Amino acid sequence: MSISPELEYIAAVAITEAPVEPTNGHVAELATLPIPVAPAPQPEVKAKRGRPSWLASASVGVVALFATGTLGYTLYTTSQHRDATQRQLAATQATLTAAQSDAAKRKLTADYVTLYTADSGKVQLDYQNFVACNNFGSCRTSSQDLLNDLQAFQSDRKTAKVPSDLAGVDADLGDALSAAIAATQQVITAMDSDDLNKFKDGERKVDAAMLNIAKAQVALGNHVK
Repeated sequence: MSISPELEYIAAVAITEAPVEPTNGHVAELATLPIPVAPAPQPEVKAKRGRPSWLASASVGVVALFATGTLGYTLYTTSQHRDATQRQLAATQATLTAAQSDAAKRKLTADYVTLYTADSGKVQLDYQNFVACNNFGSCRTSSQDLLNDLQAFQSDRKTAKVPSDLAGVDADLGDALSAAIAATQQVITAMDSDDLNKFKDGERKVDAAMLNIAKAQVALGNHVK
């Protein structure tokens, strides 16, 4: 019995398939091996771009410019502070100079007043003793003491440094002292020569000169208040 053409074709196809090759018993093992996976593509790394050579110079220039500006402001501020300090020092120095000048003037006045007070006190005491004398001996002694202290007063006044604002008072005092010295000398001469009229005239002149000394004292007091 012949085979139908369809069956012959199927049989021919089945025969032409490649036969299973014999294995060495590791077929199952090979079947379990993992299938190699291709590595994931890495992102492309761009090459680092180099800094242009001019950038460094520009950076230095910017820093220098900034530093110069900061330094300039600092120097300006320092200069302003320095100028202000110098002005303050100048003002302080001027004030100090004025204070020193005023202190020196006050000391000069104080020294003059001290001299006047000491010498004037001696003269006034001598004059009081002269006015109170009632005999030749006491009058001769008191008039000589008065003359000595009047001359010392005049000498001290001439060597003293006189404040400018007391120059007029000092000149009047000098004239009064000169008149008192001359009058006292007349009194002493009259007593030594026993000339009563000359003595009385000299006594009046002493009183007038002592009054002028007192006026100079009042004027001095008004100036040093």
